[in-house]
Amino acid sequence: MIPVGAVILAAGTASRMGKQKLLLPLAGKPLLAHVLGTVHSLPWAASLAVIGEPKGELAELCRQYQVRSVFNANRHSGQASSLVLALQMLPPQLAGIMFFLGDQPLVSCALIEAILAKFRQAASDKAIVVPCCQGQRYSPVLFGSHWRDGLSALTGDTGGRQLMRNNPEWISEVDWPEPACFLDADTWEEYMKLKTLAEG
Repeated sequence: MIPVGAVILAAGTASRMGKQKLLLPLAGKPLLAHVLGTVHSLPWAASLAVIGEPKGELAELCRQYQVRSVFNANRHSGQASSLVLALQMLPPQLAGIMFFLGDQPLVSCALIEAILAKFRQAASDKAIVVPCCQGQRYSPVLFGSHWRDGLSALTGDTGGRQLMRNNPEWISEVDWPEPACFLDADTWEEYMKLKTLAEG
C-alpha cells in the first residue's frame, strides 16, 4: 500500500461565528468528531490534527479517536502556518498527504477512497488530487510528496491553492455527485444546514 498521511486542519479561529465551531454539537457529538472518526476509520501511514483553542478540549477529542494532535500557537497568521507545522511533524517517507478541513463533517470514506485510488492511478509524486462537484473544487486535497517543500514555504491564508494555481498540469480531479460531502460550517446558516442534513 502506498504510504499516505492525513492532516486535519482544526486550528481556525472561527472569527465569523464568534465561538469555536468545531465543538458545536452535530448529531450527538462535536462537529470535529465526525472528521476525526472518518479519518480514524481508514488505514493511514500517519495521521495528525493541527488544533487551536480550547487546546485541552480539542486535544482530548483527538485522543478519543486516536489521532495525534499538535497545537498551532501561530494560527492567527493564517492556514499556511498549520500546513507548515503539520509537515514538520509528519514522517518524511510519505508518498503523499491528504489535507482535511475540521469543519467539513460530512466528508465520506467513499470520497476519500476515490481520491486515494486516483492518486495511486496517477503514479507520480507530483500528483495533486482534488474532488470536484458541480464544477467547483473542494477539500480534502491530496498532494504528492514532490510538493512537500512548496507547501512548507507557504505563508498567510492561501493554503495549498497557490500551488494548485501554479501547477495545473499535475492536478487530477475526482468528480463527486454528493455536494453534502463538501459542506462546511463557516457561518451559522451553514451550520444549521449541516444540522438539518445530519440530524434529519
